[in-house]
Amino acid sequence: MKRCFVVLLALGVFATAGAEQVTRNMILSQEGWMEIYETAQPDAAVMDKIASHLADSLRIDVYLAFWCKDSKNNLPPFIKIVEEIGEDRCEVNYFTVERKASREEKYFVDELKIERIPTFIFYRDGEEIGRIIENPEASLAEDILKIVS
Repeated sequence: MKRCFVVLLALGVFATAGAEQVTRNMILSQEGWMEIYETAQPDAAVMDKIASHLADSLRIDVYLAFWCKDSKNNLPPFIKIVEEIGEDRCEVNYFTVERKASREEKYFVDELKIERIPTFIFYRDGEEIGRIIENPEASLAEDILKIVS
């Protein structure tokens, strides 16, 4: 049992190397982010479908940067979606990343191959089931539904 805990702890440290965990309140306290959150209105029908597909084992790790326009545009609506479906329905972790040191640097977080931000990584039972990278293809809610269903 101890060995499993140590392995899981090591994997958690490995997976977030190069990123710092932040909270919902830290995100929404950034200038202009709360206004985007307050005006976000996810489609109710899509939200109901998302809620029907959630499982206890769903985890979402979000990599963002406060200096990134796409993070500013997408994180507040994402937070609204999570709150509307019920924060107790899935685990969500937020991590900030630093700017790349140079254009030659490929990843923000090497271990997870995060090239662009924000990156939303969805896990079910510890296995990655999908990502939303930078901007959604349709809408955040529709892209989330596609991943979790």
